[in-house]
Amino acid sequence: MDTQRYDVVVVGGGAAGIAAALAAARAGAETLLVERYGFLGGMATAGMVGTVCGLYLTRTEGSPERLNDGLVGEIADRIEALPGSEPRLRRGRTFVVPYVAHELAALADDLTAIEPALDVALHAYVTSVATEHGAVTTVGLASWEGPREVACGAVVDASGDAIAALAAGAPVETPERGERQLCSLVFTLQGVAPDAVRGAVGLAVLRRVAAAEEAGTLPPGSSDLGWRYTRRPGEVTVKLALRAVDASDGCDWLTAAERAGRRRVAALAAFLHREVPGFASSFVSHTAAQVGVRESRRIVGRQRLTRDDVLAGRRAADGIARAAWPIELWREGSAGASYEWLADGAWYDVPLGCLQSSGVHRLLAAGRCISGTAEALGSARVIGTCLATGAAAGREAARIAGS
Repeated sequence: MDTQRYDVVVVGGGAAGIAAALAAARAGAETLLVERYGFLGGMATAGMVGTVCGLYLTRTEGSPERLNDGLVGEIADRIEALPGSEPRLRRGRTFVVPYVAHELAALADDLTAIEPALDVALHAYVTSVATEHGAVTTVGLASWEGPREVACGAVVDASGDAIAALAAGAPVETPERGERQLCSLVFTLQGVAPDAVRGAVGLAVLRRVAAAEEAGTLPPGSSDLGWRYTRRPGEVTVKLALRAVDASDGCDWLTAAERAGRRRVAALAAFLHREVPGFASSFVSHTAAQVGVRESRRIVGRQRLTRDDVLAGRRAADGIARAAWPIELWREGSAGASYEWLADGAWYDVPLGCLQSSGVHRLLAAGRCISGTAEALGSARVIGTCLATGAAAGREAARIAGS
């Protein structure tokens, strides 16, 4: 088997991976970005998150103020300029940017295609990460073309699940299944009447769904919904938190969540169509390619981001990204999400040490699998912060590979 050579291999093409690959390539490193789907974007596209969170300071009043400039600002500007993106929307004490998933995937294609030092491998996944003298040396990949080996000077694990770190034998931690944040499933309804889910009418629909769940007409866990109209007439995007997922048949937690999500979407759509005014012509046009994962495996880094770091707005001498999204936790046994906000105008640093593996050299993490507590990552996991940690990881990986 022939071995190719890159300076940097980035594993995972979500927000963090895109930013890492662009940053590394622009720093002069020959870079390979590996993504298991046929499109880039990660949770933003495959999970249809629908809004970019974490770009702006926390403020109860005033206009939005960006936390990170440079590459993050460039990507944010491009997202906000997409035809289907909506004006920045106030959510709680900050702002988010609603976008259209397929437009974001196309933007990611455009951004990565024009970089001469960047190659992209779609429909590819990591099978192994070899080390020598405690440092990464080679990444094994598989795709429809077969297996291949890539020698490299540094690896950025932006997989969300610390896949590369696990394969390299680096220290990782995985919360117990019952302690992880809930997954969610996003789907889109067409043919919904105007104002059927707005204001008091929408609240009445939610109460009706909850009553149907309590009566056994809908499966358990069907009533934790959030929805909003898009710019297209009759189109509503629905986010369903996947509570009470039963994995007693022996399948893994993600498989159980995927199966439960599809069953609940089908039952919920049928109930709304049959029973609720304003939904008589409604139907499901599409669901996200996968459930949205908020928490899984993460690296054990040289430093660890904590809840206190977040809420105190702690600065770090080696800070590489600013963040200010609240600690947002979706837990079993509680309705909706809980939020702990930073003080107005406050932000915290993500230290470089949270991106550096404590056990394997030349291995960095970005995005959801950086080193931190569950509470801290309830803030740092959002798209805006993933872009920022990704850009920092890419720059550091290029530096390491060139040393």
